[in-house]
Amino acid sequence: MAAVQAPAAKAVPAFAFPVECTIGKTCLIQKLVDHDPGPGRRDYRCGLLTTNGHDGTDIRLRTMADMRTGFAVVAAADGTVLRTRDGEPDVSVDKRAVSDGRDAGNAVVLDHGGGWQTQYSHLRQGAVAVIPGQRVMAGERLGMVGMSGNSEFPHLHFTIRYNGEALDPFVGTAPLPPCGVAAPAAGLWTSATAQMLHYQPAAVITGGLASAIPAKAVAERDPPPGLEGREEPLILWVDAIGARPGDSQTFSITGPNGQIVHTQQTVVADGGLSWFAYSGKRAPATGWPGGHYSGRYDLKRDDVMIAQFETRGLIK
Repeated sequence: MAAVQAPAAKAVPAFAFPVECTIGKTCLIQKLVDHDPGPGRRDYRCGLLTTNGHDGTDIRLRTMADMRTGFAVVAAADGTVLRTRDGEPDVSVDKRAVSDGRDAGNAVVLDHGGGWQTQYSHLRQGAVAVIPGQRVMAGERLGMVGMSGNSEFPHLHFTIRYNGEALDPFVGTAPLPPCGVAAPAAGLWTSATAQMLHYQPAAVITGGLASAIPAKAVAERDPPPGLEGREEPLILWVDAIGARPGDSQTFSITGPNGQIVHTQQTVVADGGLSWFAYSGKRAPATGWPGGHYSGRYDLKRDDVMIAQFETRGLIK
């Protein structure tokens, strides 16, 4: 990311969280700003939660159903609407090519004065609620989280720019600290936002128990798969971020009587920013007993738990 000249301290705005969702429950941060100047990738904590050249913060919803339910995108600070775009469909880029500079999909750009701007990309079609020239206050709704433009899952791509250059809200205008040294307490976030945003090297986006291996693509798991019958396989699946080669993952499924009916521990072979994994077992000759089943997924790095997920399902 190109270096920018730091403005006077009093001119630096503080930005609130731009989505009305709860981190770790209804949404999570999937991608951060890339700080590697070359073809590699590195987030502000020297991790790999980014892609090459990524200039914003991706705030992700867990499922397509969550997108339809609707989570508002709001102004991160007071400003004036510069530009908007609407009308782009919420279709995965895997299914629809994006051209003519419309990678951001439906979007809003705000001007905060003094060279500061924010951009809100991949908004839901038909949900843009502001027009150019309109004055908005922090927290005012701009649109809804969507999947328009160059997107494979419902999320907001949030970018902060100063004099045209993207800045990492977790770092701000200060130089990037060396690996192992904590970034500024708040960066460009408001103190309240900074307190709720904690760096996590990995996380489980969603998962479940199913009778067949679900599609890897989020848009193709709509509606999400479930348990179908006593004669069908029993599969625990997860969508995760941040898994690395050498991490240990454990799948465990418990039956209605409290006994473990399936468990498997494997070593992650490749991993990546997005990680789809599953494990399961065929039904016994007599079929699965009816009742509630629970699944648990643990992801460890150097014997330290870095992500965990639990789910339940019913076999009638």
